[in-house]
Amino acid sequence: MLKRDSDFCTYYRGENPIFYGVFVCPQCGYGFSDNFKSPSPEKKEVIKTKTAPPKDDLGKIRSLEKAAIAYQTALKCALMGEERNSIIAGLYLHLAWLNRFQENKSKELENLEKALEYYEKAIEQDRELENPATIFYLIGELSSRLGDDRKAIKFFAYIINNKEINDPNIIRMSRERWQEIRAERR
Repeated sequence: MLKRDSDFCTYYRGENPIFYGVFVCPQCGYGFSDNFKSPSPEKKEVIKTKTAPPKDDLGKIRSLEKAAIAYQTALKCALMGEERNSIIAGLYLHLAWLNRFQENKSKELENLEKALEYYEKAIEQDRELENPATIFYLIGELSSRLGDDRKAIKFFAYIINNKEINDPNIIRMSRERWQEIRAERR
């Protein structure tokens, strides 16, 4: 690992494990991650009719472009399979990182906006959140990256002041980002 951005985008020397966070079936084209729930038999049939085997073998070494295809495929399947909002948000966030690696700022921002939208839906609608503190942090971080510092400060302050949040790393990161944003506004 070389470095990590404040939204958890990680840079590596050599092969990047982020490229392999989703899988795509070479026979039917179904894209998924370890976090996907199994779709119902009815949903599975709908997904099968709307996906096709990938043109390239995505099960081998992936270029940045092949990684983007794999994530887009998994995102399409997640949306059709009605995955949890937090899973969909994570796929959009990973696509934004891939855009960042490609230095495609407009696509990165577009995917960050969608990730933010789905993380907000997650805290409003999802019954069980695996890491609520991380999701609150990402809402603050993505809001800041998209230019809404007021919302970012609100979410970072929520994490810092909420006694139910006991993740020391997320609290520390929230405090640091809150201070950075406040300093920039002066």
